[in-house]
Amino acid sequence: MVLKTINHGYRIVVTGLSFLFFAIGGLCIGLLVYPLLKAVIPAHKQTQCGQAVIHKAFKLFSGFMQWVGIFNLSIKNKSQLLKPNQFFIANHPTLIDVVILLSVIKRSDCVVKAALAKNPFTKGPLLTAGYIVNNKPEHLVEDCAKSLKSGHNLLIFPEGTRTKELSSPLKFKRGAALIALAAKHPVTPITIECRPRMLAKGQKWYKIPPIKPHYVIKVGAPMVFESEFQSNEPVSTLARKVNHMILKHYQKELSIGKINQ
Repeated sequence: MVLKTINHGYRIVVTGLSFLFFAIGGLCIGLLVYPLLKAVIPAHKQTQCGQAVIHKAFKLFSGFMQWVGIFNLSIKNKSQLLKPNQFFIANHPTLIDVVILLSVIKRSDCVVKAALAKNPFTKGPLLTAGYIVNNKPEHLVEDCAKSLKSGHNLLIFPEGTRTKELSSPLKFKRGAALIALAAKHPVTPITIECRPRMLAKGQKWYKIPPIKPHYVIKVGAPMVFESEFQSNEPVSTLARKVNHMILKHYQKELSIGKINQ
């Protein structure tokens, strides 16, 4: 019992240190790396180099958290993450899902909240990587489709925020379906589970579980919606159909009893 208490306290301390390192790293990237890229790297290569920098930084951060014993990580079908021009979507149970995924995916465009582009600790990394900021919803689908048509990877979280309760019906906004239809591009679904859960929505960083969590990331085969891509039905109808098929996949993978469209 005493050893468990000591271990729990240790993990609280190293979790706090990890986020301190993340904040310092974010400031350094914004103050040093981003200006250097803008000054030295040709404009057409800046995004590619910036995303490589973020990949390395997130790989270091994720590796550090695993090394100090904050969590374990397993990735199934990891090779799929390394293929080019993928439209990745993922559920979003914890705060560091994007960090873990981008620590494995070498280069990818990513849709991020507008608030993160104003945060001094995250603004630098976002600018460096050239991520798509969701501050103009009317242009979001077009920008994402353009990314895929240009041969880039794209990662989004269709829930729009972290999952509230795992027992609640999973809700996806239809943005992912609209992007797939606009780009006529397959969707590669990623399911993320963290047991026991940590860093959930509304959960303080220091409210960690008594035992070390285990992240399990499963990368599915690309989902192709060929009949929907060729259909003349209204886009709203097709988006609802595609979104429902995506949700059915997650219902099966995560053993969720119900889904909401």
